[in-house]
Amino acid sequence: MKTELKWAVVYVVMTMVWSLLGKGLGFHDANLAAGVIFNTLIIIPSVILYMLSMREKKIRYYGGQITYKQAFMSGLVLTLLVTILGPIYPLFTNLISPDLFDNSIRFVVATNQMSEADAVKQFTLSSFIVQGIFGALVFGLVYAAIISIFLRSKNPKTLINT
Repeated sequence: MKTELKWAVVYVVMTMVWSLLGKGLGFHDANLAAGVIFNTLIIIPSVILYMLSMREKKIRYYGGQITYKQAFMSGLVLTLLVTILGPIYPLFTNLISPDLFDNSIRFVVATNQMSEADAVKQFTLSSFIVQGIFGALVFGLVYAAIISIFLRSKNPKTLINT
């Protein structure tokens, strides 16, 4: 579990850097419309970090041999830790961009994407935290399931620590 904890902390730091980058590029205010695309791109470093974590587990803990189940369990533990640490990201984002929710509300109302009442309900810190928790669980499980397919060893009969 040490490996997964280390990578969960790296993951949280990555999300904080991503938020700072988004703020610096104006995606929290002036370029809010492009922020949706930018925030979707976080999938790329997320998958890379999951892959690196699970690969490290394969090499250091399992001696280079790992079953699908072992790889998936490592990804599951990482997902649970990322989910537990997940509220740090919205809290940090709210700290560096206290106007983000107001800007988002104005943007979606001005572009007729949402009514003001719906936008006010949607763009809150608590909503951001809840969405982050569910997103971390769903995406983490998907990442773990897919990455495990590629990381599993070809000859499972010779595996150690099964």
